[in-house]
Amino acid sequence: MRVLSFYRNLSTSRKIYLSVFVGLVLGMFFGNLCEVLEPVNTLFIRLFQIAIIPYMIFSIIHSIGSLTVERAKRVGRKGGLVLICLWAVSIIFAFGLQFSFPDIQRSKFFRPDGDIQSSGINFFDLFIPSNPFYSFANGYIPAIVIFCILLGITMIKHQNKSNIVSSAQVWASLMNNLNDHIMLLLPLGVLVMSTFTFGTLSIMKLKGILLYILASIFYIVFISMIIYPIILSAACSINYKKFLHLIMPAALIGFSTGSVFLALPVIYKQMYKFNEENNAFEGISGNYKERGRNAISILVPLAWVVPASYKFLVIFFVVFSYWYYDRVFPYSKQLLYFIGGIPCLFGSNSVVVPFLLELSGDIPNRTYDIFMIVSSFLVYFNNANGAVFVIVVTILCYYSLSDRLKINWIKLLTNFFLSILFFCFVIGGLSILMTKILSGNDEVKEELTHMNVEPYNQKYYENITAEYLSLDQYRHRSKSSSEEPLLDTIVRTQILQIGYEPEAIPFSFFNSDGVLVGYDIDFIYDIAEQLHCNKIEFYPIYNSVQFKECLDNGIVLDVGVGGHRYTADSAGEAITSDPYLDYMPAIVVPVTDKKKYPDFESVLEDKEITIGRIKSCFKPFLKGKNIKDLNSIKEYYIDRDAYAFITSAEIASSMGIIYKGFWVYFYKESDIKFFYAYYLNSSPDAETFRHLINTWIDTCYKIGLSEKRYRYWVMGESVESSNKKHWSVLEWLEENNYFVGENGPEKLPLLDH
Repeated sequence: MRVLSFYRNLSTSRKIYLSVFVGLVLGMFFGNLCEVLEPVNTLFIRLFQIAIIPYMIFSIIHSIGSLTVERAKRVGRKGGLVLICLWAVSIIFAFGLQFSFPDIQRSKFFRPDGDIQSSGINFFDLFIPSNPFYSFANGYIPAIVIFCILLGITMIKHQNKSNIVSSAQVWASLMNNLNDHIMLLLPLGVLVMSTFTFGTLSIMKLKGILLYILASIFYIVFISMIIYPIILSAACSINYKKFLHLIMPAALIGFSTGSVFLALPVIYKQMYKFNEENNAFEGISGNYKERGRNAISILVPLAWVVPASYKFLVIFFVVFSYWYYDRVFPYSKQLLYFIGGIPCLFGSNSVVVPFLLELSGDIPNRTYDIFMIVSSFLVYFNNANGAVFVIVVTILCYYSLSDRLKINWIKLLTNFFLSILFFCFVIGGLSILMTKILSGNDEVKEELTHMNVEPYNQKYYENITAEYLSLDQYRHRSKSSSEEPLLDTIVRTQILQIGYEPEAIPFSFFNSDGVLVGYDIDFIYDIAEQLHCNKIEFYPIYNSVQFKECLDNGIVLDVGVGGHRYTADSAGEAITSDPYLDYMPAIVVPVTDKKKYPDFESVLEDKEITIGRIKSCFKPFLKGKNIKDLNSIKEYYIDRDAYAFITSAEIASSMGIIYKGFWVYFYKESDIKFFYAYYLNSSPDAETFRHLINTWIDTCYKIGLSEKRYRYWVMGESVESSNKKHWSVLEWLEENNYFVGENGPEKLPLLDH
């Protein structure tokens, strides 16, 4: 009973603190088991939304409609000045975050450009209430607020507005009372939502993205907990303890629910209480408390609609993307994005981010996928900052409208200067830290060198033996007759004989266990399984010329693999299969000269350099160039037999993970089409086998196996990584056998009392 009595005597804000703490403990303990709370979590979110929009509508109409023309101008003028100042401060520090980027070369799997998939929300529908009822029905808050503001402004000069203003006041009061009753469940709702949030929260493991997350979290905490208090202290004489008392309940709700919208009732309550305690409008004619309350009713929804400080992290993400993809982004262009992009920040991120990435013109479209990953984590911090921003804007405008905003410039500039020093210190430390993290060990290289064919066919290939032989060790398969087709020979002997390029990562290469793996090797094991072969003999073949020479000399290799390019001609005894994958050309140069060439074409235009290629490849690009024919890929990366090297983007990206010191330029135009294919025997007795290969290429494409292979081998997306559980205390206890199990060891039982 004492516990219940103690809890009942707590203030609402302290009940919220307690709920968040208990939710954190429960979420970390039970982990993924908290997913069962998702329906209850959704229930509370919907419940707390019931009265928010109706209250906002009637409150704005009443508050603006009751204004005079002069007061309306004051709100617009002084509120606009406050926003400009806060945005300027936010831009300064968001711009400075880029100095945390370490100057290092990063290993990455290939990422092709792709179409950006947004949520489908139309930017104009979000802001322009062309059909107000449609905006109300879909919950487009910016459009609803704009409609209410326009209606309120129209009412200012209307002669018969008194009845409408009074009616709006009554409805606003009713919605406020309804919301007060609903808010009695707020601590319980925050407990459920916090438990669900912390229990299902993913921890990001991609180290490159980790930099953006750490920099963004620091920015949000720095702006919210240092810059905002400095401004309020110098302009409104609000000390730090009072600041925390005002912002923490709303910030915790914004964090635990991932929504500023759900924090609005608490913000209104805090601000109305703030008005009662400060009486800033005292001395002004009329009911000064009511005037202060009306001002807050206008300021809170307006502050909610405008971009908060965290929104500038969207622009910072574009800057981060340039660094992530090793692109140059001039400071002048960055400032243009930060300042000129403010109108875009009014929109939803699902609309704004694709637009800004497309506007940059130099960032792969798939970068939006990275943004969605980091957003799922940062959404809680963002909305905590959004809630604090609404309160700070409301307080500053509240004091400005009451003519009590007096800035202590010495105090402001001194504290601001000290905060800049602290900011620079942390950013410098973050840069040093990330340099060590990103340079200390190559996680991408480890992942690439440990890849295997088993993730796709764990049981298929266990009975197939692989032998790696030289051409001097070639074993002739005896034919039952001179007219026996190649396919029949393979089936009868149960042996496939394959020519492979040992260094064509990610198509054919040896992993850290000395096993030949890759996209093409995966395909070959599939063929061997279909033909019930128990052995595959692999012979090193580096190019099409060597493959044809083998056939001419009686060394009959069934397939040649290793990221080879499709050709329509059939010179000699060799021919290519049907295409199985798009081929994007790329040029590799030493990383020391990456600033010398802006793009693919500029490398080709340099007549002073030697461009290496695998024999007979890329004739359309290299006419009149200083060309050096190479027998294998390793002659460039290991022997350095040419200054530049033209190959595929897929191979160049993967080779860059293994061999450092190279820079890759992609050919982004579509005027010339290239494809990957396999080398095949063009003799008549190989016709049925060629048909089998081409049929299986088509089948793999239709059943989605080609896409699966592409994502694993070329893009480095592990199939099993998405199925990993989130860490939790309960899971750790189970893994270490701390619970008494039927067959478990007899440890001290955790639950045995």
